[in-house]
Parts: sequence; C-alpha cells; structure tokens
Amino acid sequence: MNDKAEQAAQEARGHVEAALAGVDQPVVFGPSQGTGRAKTPPRRRWPDPSVVRKPKKGLLDRLLLFVVVPVHHLTDPIGNFFDWLLDSVTFRRKRRALRGGWGSTAGSLLAAHHTSARRFLVVGRTGLHLVYVGELGSETGWSLPREQVRGVEHLEWAGGMPRKATLRFHFTDGSWGDVAVVSQAWQQMQSQFPAASGK
Repeated sequence: MNDKAEQAAQEARGHVEAALAGVDQPVVFGPSQGTGRAKTPPRRRWPDPSVVRKPKKGLLDRLLLFVVVPVHHLTDPIGNFFDWLLDSVTFRRKRRALRGGWGSTAGSLLAAHHTSARRFLVVGRTGLHLVYVGELGSETGWSLPREQVRGVEHLEWAGGMPRKATLRFHFTDGSWGDVAVVSQAWQQMQSQFPAASGK
C-alpha cells in the first residue's frame, strides 16, 4: 500500500514538473479543490483544459447550448447584482469564499478550479501555479508571479481532517479566495508566503 502511494506521488511530481518545464521549478505542491462555499463561476470563465478527453457533441447538445448559453449571459448581471447586495450583509461576508468578483485574481484562481481534470496547486520558485493533470498529460492552467500574493492564512473555522486544510490566498489587487489543499503540503505551502490578516 505504501509503495502505491509513493508511486502515485512520484507520478504526480512528474506531471507537475512536465507542466512547468521551462517556466518554473516546483517547491511544494498538493492536490487542490474549491471549498464549495463560492458560487459557480460564470460559464465564460470555466477553463477548457486540453488534457481532458472531451465527449463528442451531437445535434441535441448543440441545440441545448444554443438555448442555454444566451440565458446564462443574460442572467449573469442580475445574479451579480444580488450577490453584491447580499455580500453587504455582515454575517454572509464572514463565510464567503471569494472577495473581488470573478474578474479579480482570486476569482480567476477559483474559476480555474472548475474543471473535471485533477488539479495541483503548485508553489514554485517564481510563481503560484495551478496544474491540470488528465488522461492526455499535464498543463499549466493558471499562473501568477509570487510577488502578487500578499499572504496566506489558514482558516481555523474550516472543518476537515488534518490532511485537508482551507487556505485563504490574499492578492495584491485586494482580492482573496479560499482553496482547499488535500495533503500535508498545505503547511509547507503556507510557510512559503507571509501570514495574512483575517480581513
């Protein structure tokens, strides 16, 4: 059993290093996921990784997209207005997982997690990256220079087992977002950045 876990870790490291080849050297990485407290990002911000096999779309699928996509684009501003209105209520603000909207740095990080590919959050020597691993290989799905990360805080009130932690990443544009890191790597990841205040 231990050999399988070690082999899986080596395979993940190989995928991460292949995705970041020539761009950055990974220092620490771990599987990551959204926390579930943020609403679903708008469809236009969903990533489309090339490492995941895509099912062939038939005529019915195309017709459905022809009807659904315009509805999403029309209702997006209405939903954003109600989110802004509800975010002004203090009890909701404390439990939300995103500040700054989907167009901010934190919003782009959380939107990049909305895919079926396996995701690894990677702290490199020069940047913070999100790497997608799928059936067809690995690729970098989101990147940011380390200087644009203002700090990281571990959310104590976030439940979970010791091997899973919710980290709140604060960025220089004033936004922040919550990401769950599923491994012991969260402690090493947090130590790579300055501590951020809880505001």
